[in-house]
Amino acid sequence: MAVIAPSILAADFSRLGQQVDAALKAGVETLHLDIMDGHFVSNISFGPDIAADVVSRAKKKGVSVDAHLMVTMPENYINAFAAIGVDLLTFHLELDSRRRALPENRWVYGASEIRYVSRINHVIELIQKANMKVGLAVNPPTDPKLAAPFMEKIDRFLIMSVNPGFGGQGFIEETYAKIERTVKYRAKKNLSFDIQVDGGIGTENAARLAELGVDSLVCGTSFFGAKDIAARLKELNGQIVSC
Repeated sequence: MAVIAPSILAADFSRLGQQVDAALKAGVETLHLDIMDGHFVSNISFGPDIAADVVSRAKKKGVSVDAHLMVTMPENYINAFAAIGVDLLTFHLELDSRRRALPENRWVYGASEIRYVSRINHVIELIQKANMKVGLAVNPPTDPKLAAPFMEKIDRFLIMSVNPGFGGQGFIEETYAKIERTVKYRAKKNLSFDIQVDGGIGTENAARLAELGVDSLVCGTSFFGAKDIAARLKELNGQIVSC
């Protein structure tokens, strides 16, 4: 069954502790941290200090936490996130790719080739040496097939279903085809990584994503923006439980 992973980025930071505790009380199984540096994406979120409080609260309830590094130098963040107890650390395949302009002075990195395979492998090794599981992410402009050389080494493959940087965006429909191809590839190669999808996920598409074979659904605005997050979690879980 797919798991709902609420994104802390969508929480109300003026009462972050209360929001995290409410999510934990509602019964979430995992929490998702979006880490942005203002370079890889056109926004800045938060760093290890704030993340440490979230992780501490989660661990007291036996809830896992993963961190999604949307940064140009993931090598510089690995030890800090390992030290605070993050279970899985995801970084991007597009590290050395070109930036593409988006409206409203935003941008997204997209890869048409992997220029430095050795660097991707090095980051994977650093995360493993830090005793965390490894996630590898791709942005909407990137074909997931470019990640094939690394899929035997990772624990999670994250498919972005919006251009990263800001919450509340609409789900990109082409993501469904990417998911289908990735699920087929995983089965064909008998690989064990889980598939996570992030962006524009809510009650209108959670069931379809679970049916396609997605293991982890990152919900931001659709979760923390609800008047009753316990009821929203129950609703989302009710949609995916039979998939």
